[in-house]
Amino acid sequence: MKLSVAGQDRTYDLGRDLHRQAEAMERTAASRKLAPFPPEISALALARAPSEAEYLDRLIGLIGCRDAIDTLDFAIPRKPGVAGLFMARLKAFLWKLLRYQHDRIAFRQNLINTQLTSALAFEIAQRRKETVDLKRRVAELEKQGGGNLR
Repeated sequence: MKLSVAGQDRTYDLGRDLHRQAEAMERTAASRKLAPFPPEISALALARAPSEAEYLDRLIGLIGCRDAIDTLDFAIPRKPGVAGLFMARLKAFLWKLLRYQHDRIAFRQNLINTQLTSALAFEIAQRRKETVDLKRRVAELEKQGGGNLR
């Protein structure tokens, strides 16, 4: 590939710089890349559930794994040039100013999410317990002579 700027061949000087920048960006992106989710906490695990009960168990497990908001730093995208650099630095500064408030809100939301997840898990467990009790009572009634209730 040839790079031409204003009619001049700039393949060698610009090409090397662009190649170095691309490698640096690739290294940075690779270091920020999150590890993939293990198969047992992937949403695709829901599709492999053999029954409704197993599906609910996996769903509650997934919700429990992902019910928290993270407050980790993130890369701020920037446009090229001085204006892009200025805006990226301004956004980073504003993020530092607002970080405390964001973390407070995220902490409260994490509490709500955790409580909701626990409530869902409790509701499912309670419903299962009641179903088992009802089946046991029906079986006892059928033993006592109500076998023709169906």
